[in-house]
Amino acid sequence: MPKHFLNIPVAYKLGIKWAGYLPTFLSYAISRSIADISYVFYKSAVKNVKQNLRLVFPAFSEKKLSCITRSLFRNYSKYLIDYGRFAHLQKSAVIGQIACYKGKENLDAALQMNKGLLVLTAHLGNWELGGIFFGSYGLKTNVLTLRDENPEIDTIRKWYREAYGVKTITVGDSPFSPIEMVRALNNNEVIAMLIDRYHTGSDSITINFFHKPVPFPRGPFILSRLTGAPVVVAFVVREKNVYKGIIKGPFVVTHENEEYEILEKVVKILEDTIVMYPDQWYNFIKI
Repeated sequence: MPKHFLNIPVAYKLGIKWAGYLPTFLSYAISRSIADISYVFYKSAVKNVKQNLRLVFPAFSEKKLSCITRSLFRNYSKYLIDYGRFAHLQKSAVIGQIACYKGKENLDAALQMNKGLLVLTAHLGNWELGGIFFGSYGLKTNVLTLRDENPEIDTIRKWYREAYGVKTITVGDSPFSPIEMVRALNNNEVIAMLIDRYHTGSDSITINFFHKPVPFPRGPFILSRLTGAPVVVAFVVREKNVYKGIIKGPFVVTHENEEYEILEKVVKILEDTIVMYPDQWYNFIKI
């Protein structure tokens, strides 16, 4: 399964160690050069990204898709620089990186239900910053994740999240993890998860995603039905030199036959957001 070549322990360690000390403009300049080199040599990821973008923009020329893909590589390298920079900031300063919110009232409506919160997002923008943001509401935040092929990456990410009070729940590590999720929601906690990559073997619902049948995890919708927890779709995207929060929903699954209907709404939101920010959709794996 191809991954971006910067998604290795040494890149995270160097980024966290040095990004906070170098001037931001210099860090971004270095990241741009690295991104351009990786675009040239990391051909499998470039191919996968272009194939994914072809689903989004079927009428675009190869030249246009190449332009978006190169921009995506540069933005991903910039994301990693910010990942490192934020490690040197206080929690309040990190949260302050989000300059504005679109749909904050949607989040407030979901929180008023006092049923916990299911946050669905994607490999779009800065999803780690989103997890820290939800913690700023004074809610205990849990991030669901799959085990990385490299356990050192898992350790670094877990340490990073815990520094901001975000707990990591690794799916598949324990048969009791679903019980842990239900307990968290019953305690009015937040569970956040990425849904734009399907984990083989897990329960799923297949739905058209940019006109292609794609399996999406069923788990969050089952959790909503069992606990009454509302579902929101949230992203933290970069616009020029600042971050912007986007929050849609809330949705609540009350019957099993509503799972597909609400997933359709979630996928439509995901599609619309990818169309708006295609060069921030860091999915290096073919859909």
